[in-house]
Amino acid sequence: MIRTAADLLSEILRKELPKLDQVPIKHAPTIGDMYEGLSSSILNRALPDGLGLRVVTGFACDGNGRISGQMDCMVVKGEGERLPYSETYVWHVKDIIAVIEVKKNLHSAELRDAFSQLKTVSEIEHPYYQGAEELDDPHRSMGPSIRTFAEMTGRAAWGAEGIATLSYAEEAILNALALEQVSAIRVILGIHGFKSEKNFRSSMVDYLEENIGNVGFGPTDFPQLIISGSYSLVKTNGRPFMAPLVDGWWPFYFSTPENPLQLLLEFIWTRLDEMYGFGQQLWGEDLEIEVGRGLLSFRAVQVDGRSGWQASVHEVDNEALNKIPVTEQWSPSFIGEEEFSLLMRLRQGKEVHANDSEMLSWLESRGIEYDSVRDRLLETRLVASYGQQLKLIAKECGLAVLPTGEYVAAENSTGRLNRWITRWMELREHAPNRQKE
Repeated sequence: MIRTAADLLSEILRKELPKLDQVPIKHAPTIGDMYEGLSSSILNRALPDGLGLRVVTGFACDGNGRISGQMDCMVVKGEGERLPYSETYVWHVKDIIAVIEVKKNLHSAELRDAFSQLKTVSEIEHPYYQGAEELDDPHRSMGPSIRTFAEMTGRAAWGAEGIATLSYAEEAILNALALEQVSAIRVILGIHGFKSEKNFRSSMVDYLEENIGNVGFGPTDFPQLIISGSYSLVKTNGRPFMAPLVDGWWPFYFSTPENPLQLLLEFIWTRLDEMYGFGQQLWGEDLEIEVGRGLLSFRAVQVDGRSGWQASVHEVDNEALNKIPVTEQWSPSFIGEEEFSLLMRLRQGKEVHANDSEMLSWLESRGIEYDSVRDRLLETRLVASYGQQLKLIAKECGLAVLPTGEYVAAENSTGRLNRWITRWMELREHAPNRQKE
């Protein structure tokens, strides 16, 4: 459904954008209003009916006197304050789902300006959420952040015995993910922009290098999505895109030439799904996934009594970028019989513990070491370790045995594994060299 909706919105943009580009008026505020109006129209069409959501222009506030700069578009719920004799609103941050800064052309100067403008929102909402004893929105369970942390690190932060002991770096990532979940989705939407993905990436790296060591350039300060014409920079905060840690580094920003409106929908609809629960029909087939071209990685460190984030840049030339596919076909994890059996045990609510003598004897009789089985299970991102135990972290752990005798496992809360099996069976049935059984 997301891909279909994105294609529809792209067609609307393709038809309407030339009308704006050909307007002879040179008055900058008027030009800005036109592109903001088109962006608002597209956003309104993208929002599900019946949720009371609106797209407005205006300011974010924290209810304690702090207010952001003016935002071009805000996706909001609840009620805001309309400023007298205007179509501009002031909206509390707790009721803002997304804020979008719109630029007719997004190049280096506009990127810096929009980044700074969006930071005026995070500068008031981050203290608001970090200082709140509890969130007053019952829809905002921290479960998604805890699950994303487990998928990224392979460690469960909570279990039957309480909170796990986390390193400084792990705790920093968990806190960042929780803040990302409740904060507004921040988007920079450049209608036109860089002619190459490489130049777009370089512009962001240059901006980061200019501000190394400055406050306000950690992972939670970066917009979730930056669009410059046909290219996008995307944050992997688990909603919806996730990247597991690599040697302690969080590969947290990637570039892609994928349809920008599809990416925008995925961010907004993922948030709405977490808040309202849309069910399986939202995601459609969902058997094709984006391939990110890694740009930035971060890790939390403590050096000489100071805490902060280190950044690492992944330089890729144009030739290498062009060789990376935009998308690839999704596939479940192919696992062994031992992993399948332990996942079945976890699904039944039973424990999988490193000191379980009966399980260890069974594995030994098969010539398998527990550590190797555990490591393969962690690679599926369906389980995480909690002390000496393995915990199931999937919303719905789907398991299947294919007619070939192969075992597969995957998150199946959206029915994705079921759809993959159906397609797999169809392709196998029509394979030209398939032998009759």
